Amino acid sequence: MTFLKLEKKQLLVLFLLVFQIGFSQDKILFVYDKTTNLPIENANIFYPNLNEGTFTNSEGKASIYIRNSDLKISSIGFEDEILDMNKKKTLDTIFLKPTIVQLDEIVVKSFNLNKALQYVLDKYDELYANTPFEKECNFKETVIVDNQLKRLILAKVNWWDKKYELQKKSDIKLRLGAIDYNKNIPLNIFIDVPRINENKSGYVVPNSLVSTIYLNSLLSNFIKNTKNLSSKVEESSPDQIAVSFESEWAIINDVSSRSIGKFVFDKNSRAILDFINTIEYRNKLTKGIVKENQKESINETKKSYMRLTFYKIPNDKWTLKSFESNVEGSISYDNKTHPSVFGNSIYVLKETSINKVNNDGLIDLSKPIYQSLPAKTITSTNSILLNKEESDFVENK
Repeated sequence: MTFLKLEKKQLLVLFLLVFQIGFSQDKILFVYDKTTNLPIENANIFYPNLNEGTFTNSEGKASIYIRNSDLKISSIGFEDEILDMNKKKTLDTIFLKPTIVQLDEIVVKSFNLNKALQYVLDKYDELYANTPFEKECNFKETVIVDNQLKRLILAKVNWWDKKYELQKKSDIKLRLGAIDYNKNIPLNIFIDVPRINENKSGYVVPNSLVSTIYLNSLLSNFIKNTKNLSSKVEESSPDQIAVSFESEWAIINDVSSRSIGKFVFDKNSRAILDFINTIEYRNKLTKGIVKENQKESINETKKSYMRLTFYKIPNDKWTLKSFESNVEGSISYDNKTHPSVFGNSIYVLKETSINKVNNDGLIDLSKPIYQSLPAKTITSTNSILLNKEESDFVENK
């Protein structure tokens, strides 16, 4: 009898393990625009009850860890789609419907962008997360030179702060997690100068990104530095209003620049849900002399792009969902001009309320991310997927 009881217990444990494995697999999903049939990039696929999820890549593809909870697929400008357990089992392709574009004449004429932005700053503490949080994120960095990938980093980064507001005494902690991909090859620009041409050349320091991932800091700088702004209401749905903007060309220290972009506001709270800003430059040049051979190098910045999206957490506050930035330009050296694009992105995969975290694995914000990465790659779940070009780069195709 004892043997039979033990055998039954073992069978029960085995059954539970099989059951658990059956419901803890990853599922591949594709998200498309129902009108155009084009893939939707950065669609958010998450579990509202768990505040956990992932994002689609440029091919509209994502891998999500299956949980016993409803799954929500959302993207600004589209209607949300909810998948229950049955739909999750049967569907692998989702078509999102674009929201109906409405233009209320009263809204169009009365909307004042400058006042709307100032309202967000004045009510910032009421609108955005104001309690301690930890975000489990994907950090992605890419470097493209001569239209070829030279660097690809995809890693987990845990981001903790007392509130989603950059202050003088902010206690920001970024901790390194699992490494999905880490490949870095020579840029092959300064071929005759190994010191510069090494694969560690060209990077963005995290400190320079911090002020841009906090909306209050970014918005304050935007209002301060963007003058003579013209705006236009582009869309007005029952819940959101989208406003495009464009500034006049301004000249500072012989460099001309202008901003073009869009804000999407939540009509109910008046919070910003989406902020896109592209800055175009003329004559933004940095010249240098290579000491080994006295040859001149010229770095030109032509355009910078930035986008922040937000979502509502259980306490009805808004917080960052994703951040994307890239800088387009060129590097001229030895009678050759090399077009370049440096990109950095942060995707929030999970967020929890937590008052304190330890200091294990803290990233030095004064050093480029790649210097904090171990050589070993540790693949983990619920990370964003690479597109074909990125996969080919990693696999040396």
